[in-house]
Amino acid sequence: MPYLGHSARLSRRSAVRSSYSLRACTLLLAALLACAASPAIAADKVLRFHHFLPEASPQQRELFLPWSAKIAKATGGRLRIDITGGMRLGGTPPELMSQVESNKVDIAWTLAAYSPGRFPRLQVFELPWIASSRAAVTSPALHEYYETHARSELAGVHVLAVWCHPSGVIMNRDAPMLRPADAAGRVVRVPSDVIGELFRRIGATPKMSPVTQVLPQLQRGEISATLLPYEVFPTLKLRGEINHITEFAGHRGLYTAVFVLAMNKKVYASLDEDLRRVLDAHSGAALASEWGRTWDDFEEAGRLSFAAAGGVVTFVKNEDYEEWVQASALVGEAWVDKVRRDGIDGAKLLASAKELVAKYAMMGNPL
Repeated sequence: MPYLGHSARLSRRSAVRSSYSLRACTLLLAALLACAASPAIAADKVLRFHHFLPEASPQQRELFLPWSAKIAKATGGRLRIDITGGMRLGGTPPELMSQVESNKVDIAWTLAAYSPGRFPRLQVFELPWIASSRAAVTSPALHEYYETHARSELAGVHVLAVWCHPSGVIMNRDAPMLRPADAAGRVVRVPSDVIGELFRRIGATPKMSPVTQVLPQLQRGEISATLLPYEVFPTLKLRGEINHITEFAGHRGLYTAVFVLAMNKKVYASLDEDLRRVLDAHSGAALASEWGRTWDDFEEAGRLSFAAAGGVVTFVKNEDYEEWVQASALVGEAWVDKVRRDGIDGAKLLASAKELVAKYAMMGNPL
């Protein structure tokens, strides 16, 4: 089903995207000008923020930079956050959490799945069909779940926010993947080991790797498909490598990824109390909700980019959708059994995650 046919829908999304970008740029400019207006005030503390996406990515331009500018403005320039993307401070994406813990950097944005087996409680949101199709719904649910059930897993850092992207899709180089049987024999890049287990069970060879490896893996022919949200299609420069996308039309998404914005605990504790209060006011559940909504805007921009590249979207519906749901059932059961061996009540956590997603969907965020 070609996405180009939905001209009215795309026009609306383009308008939403343009409006958001204008608001973000205006906010960033105003904050920077406010800081520049007080040149006599030197920063008491400059925090180093490291992440894995390019510095030209919408995440840096429209989220991280405006966020840091707000904090600088609120502290009169006393607290500054310098943001470095593309792993330019060294290391690999899976090392970002340890960089924060060891204070090589002060703040990092990373994925829980980049540390396999370390965050079993958070992993419940990575299971198939837990997440809503919209990050605006799943992100606040995920942050509340973290506060209730998973704080111990991130006790080694000061958590600024926990959130997620909208439901991911299956990006294919040459042919759509409509039914589970279509995955047989393919090498598929997966974002987490639980989703890798799903594709292993339906006959694919899962290859878990950071998102930054997707383009070279496609170019070298090491993978024929990858699970990603639309929003990274332009950022990763996948035009010409991805020609078909499989998207699920049901009320739940196939999967999402758990994002963590983490800060070194000692660095946070070393800040003056008034600076900590400002940082707290620009963190937590409110930030998770805001960035979840913005990630939905990024997703629409990614759809437009894929459509402009001539890509074709195939929607999984009805019997085909149910085949995927049935194929995924054993993955959830296996996860419950696995964490039970570590003394974790996986069934309880799974039920809580579903209830929280439903709760936030009922609060005005349709699935």
